[in-house]
Formats: sequence, structure tokens, C-alpha cells
Amino acid sequence: MSVTSMTPGEQAWLPLENIRTVGPFYGVTAERMRNALVGLHAADPTHRAVSRIDRAEAHWEHLDAAAFALYVNEAVSDLGDWTVDVDEMTNRLLFEPRGHHPLRVVVGAGYVAVKVSHAYGDAVPINELLRELVQAAAEGRAADLPPAHRSVRRPLTRAWRQRFGLWPARECAGPEISGDRPQRDWAPQLTVLSDRSGEVLSHLRRWRDERAPGVTTTAITFAAFAAALRDVGLDPDLSGAVFHIDARRYLDRDVRIDGNFAAAVRLSPHDLTDPRAVHETLQAELGSGRILGEMLRREAGTALRGAPALPGPYPGEIAAPPRPRITFSNQGRHDVLSDLPWTVDAGSRANLSVPTLVDPEEITLTTSELNGALHLGATFHASSYDPEVITRALDMVCTNPAGIMAPR
Repeated sequence: MSVTSMTPGEQAWLPLENIRTVGPFYGVTAERMRNALVGLHAADPTHRAVSRIDRAEAHWEHLDAAAFALYVNEAVSDLGDWTVDVDEMTNRLLFEPRGHHPLRVVVGAGYVAVKVSHAYGDAVPINELLRELVQAAAEGRAADLPPAHRSVRRPLTRAWRQRFGLWPARECAGPEISGDRPQRDWAPQLTVLSDRSGEVLSHLRRWRDERAPGVTTTAITFAAFAAALRDVGLDPDLSGAVFHIDARRYLDRDVRIDGNFAAAVRLSPHDLTDPRAVHETLQAELGSGRILGEMLRREAGTALRGAPALPGPYPGEIAAPPRPRITFSNQGRHDVLSDLPWTVDAGSRANLSVPTLVDPEEITLTTSELNGALHLGATFHASSYDPEVITRALDMVCTNPAGIMAPR
């Protein structure tokens, strides 16, 4: 067995994972998914998707054919052909502890749920991986993925140099402190709920053109979710939110990154429920390129000091009642998945993106667009917030987001 050392960027992201749940598809079964991976391993046994993670040494372990044949049976599970609940399927992977699989797959009734180590990459390479695995399984062939462009240091440094000096001061309020609030016992209960709509984006764009020209539908969706949490009585912390930003926008067109090239930053719009304020704050941050410096510091810090292989433990207590701290992650348009063998129309498809690490009081909203349909996923702890309340908030965003903000 041979090994490859993880890059500092891969090691920094090792504690985190992402789950992608999509479907339903024609012709995708667990056996075909295993065969697609076996074919990829035969073509390139050093590809990270068919390697094993050594967390203690921060290595990719490359298996021989016999070892991988056993390994892939463990990595891909079959839920059978009966009807599956997409959120339940995703939660099954959420409950599994972090292990040595960079890729953990569950297949059932034409749906595919894939848990991918963030050491492999962020949303962009994960979507490309997901597309090829589903397409290969449906066509009954080996998956075909090119060798990865793993190192980010040189393109990151170049992009940082191009943007350095353009950074205005960032005004950002820290999250509200819960130290004076009473505490209660708490244990993690990570949960994901989803919703989708094939019509709401067209309604949002009409509302935007009339009421807030130039504002993105992403900003409107984020503001609507913050307002929905307020309106269902959860009293969210509206002093700011964490926003995930893909930094590939700062790269030259011919530069490819197959790992992680994103960062999360806390920003404080003057009103988190006002789409104009959210839009202006996001545009100012994106225009500055400031996250490149933060990414460079993280890369250098990991190279010097290393990084933990697993996340730290959760606390045993939280504030009573907890106040939602919101994290927003817009995955953008998932057009790369458009030509997969879907069995249903765009408004009926599952297209979930789910983080596997959320703080006790945090609610992470993940958004994406696929063939004109809006997909929402809320990840949180059911031991902190009532799932029925979160379901109502998601429904409000999918059915009448402009109505939530009507008084404005």
C-alpha cells in the first residue's frame, strides 16, 4: 500500500464533511455505483475518491485491487427499491461518525446520498464528482475523473497579490453573547430539513424588478429566511451572520482548483432581514477580496502547526432558550447536473447540500438552483430547535418570501 501526504489545505479541512443528496434517477443502483468506483480505481488507484483517509498521519492511503474490492462494499450501501424519505436518507449519513472513507454513498429508490470529506474539496469538485458517479452508474461504465489539481498555494498567493490594498475596513458586530442567559443541559442531535419550489424564483425576480432592482435572488432568499425565523418566534441573532464565499471568482479563467477554495466570514448588514442591506454588504465584501488574505493565513498556519483530524467536542450546556445564529451558504446554479437521467421534472427533484458540523445554536441555510428550481436545506440540532418550527420557516421562504418582507 502506498500513501500520499495531504496538502496543508486538505489537512485544514479534514474535520469537515459535506453531504449531497440528489435524485431520483433512472438506472442508478448500489451495485452499479460500486462498479463505477471499481472502474475508477482500476484506472487510477491514487485518485482521492478511491483512496482511504489516514487521519492520524494526514495521508491518502492507496489500496490494491483486492483490498479496494472489499473497501467499496463497505463504502456503498443499498437501501433497496422501496420509497425513501430524502431527509431521512441524508440524516442516516449525518448520524455516522467520521471515518476513513473520503466518500460514503447510500443508494435507494433511484436516490443517491454521498458524504464527502472536505479534504477532498468544496462544492465545485464535489458536484463534478457526483455528476460523474451518477452518470457512470446509470450508463453501467467506469467513472472517469481526471487527476486533481490539489495545490492551492500558488494561485491563492497570486490572487491575494492582485487584490491586496483594495480592502476597506470591515464593520462587523460579533455574535451576541449568551453568558447572562440561564443554561440547560444539552446533547447534539444534528438534523436536516429541506424544501424546494419550481416557481418561487420567477416570483422573486418579478418582485425584485419592481421593488429592489439590482438585488440578487440570493440576498432576497437569505433575508427572507432571517425574517421567517423571526416571524416563527425563534428570535434569531440579527446582528450579523456567517456567509460562505467561493473564492474562485478571483482566479484567472484558465486556473482550476479541485480542492477547497472558499472561506466563511461573518458580516453585519445593517438589517439582516432587508435584502438590499444583505446585497450591499455582500457586494462590498466580494469586491474587496479580503477573504483571500484569511485563506492565505489559514494555509500558512496549517503548514506550520498542522490541524486537528476531528472536530472538538460539543458543549454539555447551551443557553435557555437558545437564539439562532445563522450561517448562509449559497451553492449557486447546479447546471452541471442538468443532463443526468432524472425521472421527475425540475420542481420535484431532490438536490440537497448539507454540512455535518453545526454549532449548538447555529442554523445553516444552504441554497442552490437547478433548472430554475430553488432548493433549500436547513441543518441544525433538534435538541436546540423544534423541527416543526424550522419546517414552517422553510415553507414561508419557498411559498411567499416577498410576503415576509411586505412591510418594507
